[in-house]
Amino acid sequence: MMACGCSRKEMVAKTFYPMGGIPFTVKAYNVPEGLFEETVAAIEAETERLEQIFSVHRADSEVSRLNREGTLQGSPELARVARAALKISGDSEGAFDVTVGPLLDLWRYAAREKRWPTEDEVRQRMELVDYRQLQVSSTDAVSLKQKNMAVDFGGIAKGYIVDMAAQRLKKQGIQRGIVDAGGDLVLFNSVGEEPFRVGIKHPEQPDSRFAVMTLDSGAVVTSGCYERFEMVGDRKVCHIVDPRTGYPVGELLSVTIVAQEATTADGLATAVMVLGNERGQALVRSLPGVEAVLVWKIGDALEWWISPGLQGKVRVEE
Repeated sequence: MMACGCSRKEMVAKTFYPMGGIPFTVKAYNVPEGLFEETVAAIEAETERLEQIFSVHRADSEVSRLNREGTLQGSPELARVARAALKISGDSEGAFDVTVGPLLDLWRYAAREKRWPTEDEVRQRMELVDYRQLQVSSTDAVSLKQKNMAVDFGGIAKGYIVDMAAQRLKKQGIQRGIVDAGGDLVLFNSVGEEPFRVGIKHPEQPDSRFAVMTLDSGAVVTSGCYERFEMVGDRKVCHIVDPRTGYPVGELLSVTIVAQEATTADGLATAVMVLGNERGQALVRSLPGVEAVLVWKIGDALEWWISPGLQGKVRVEE
């Protein structure tokens, strides 16, 4: 996803590469360069701290400890994101489920072994997936109620980190800015400024744009299978696994969600990818303040749906 404002000569920007090399770009307008540099340094440090909470790739992270121990009295941030994940799980009737960790591990293993998982392997992992077995206490203790369960916050934590970065900018009095972390985007604008233009990547030609969206502010997250996938044998499969079936999704090519916060948009983008076209549209329509662009294919032709609140704000370039 790409976003731009209009007064480039008044814009300062910096990119760093956390979370395994994801480009994390912070832009601000009409701000002293020294204040901007100081704020971005604080964002980098806080991003590193949050990675140490949520990364499944770090053995000493809070999430890794939770997966090993089954319960953890961790940081407020872990409890906060777990509660946000449970809310989206409930809204989507389990289409979004952070306890999908065992299934993700299975499909990564299958890709390394170059073979399709057996039905028994999928069924066994499915027995460990149930968001209702993830609990957060009033004291912020997070627990997995079944042995060998594992959470993976990859579908929501990046959005939370982007929200943090945007809040840091705003707390410094910066009134117009962009935070973009590999497709998770937060925009904020002062009254009277020209809106931002956000490019949505073409799901089959990622170097091209599918559409351009005009927004004053908010969070925009696009999820799709065009950049992240696994090769299982000779088959390309999506990195998003349906927690209700155990198999990778395949109906929608991409989902772009617009919401007030990137945490919400991140989780909902995954949920709608799992739900597919018809049920995904229904979920978006049911949630106040949430809009979406869904793209799929019939035969050789791309089809799309733009939710009512984005009518007139999205121009398709396909």
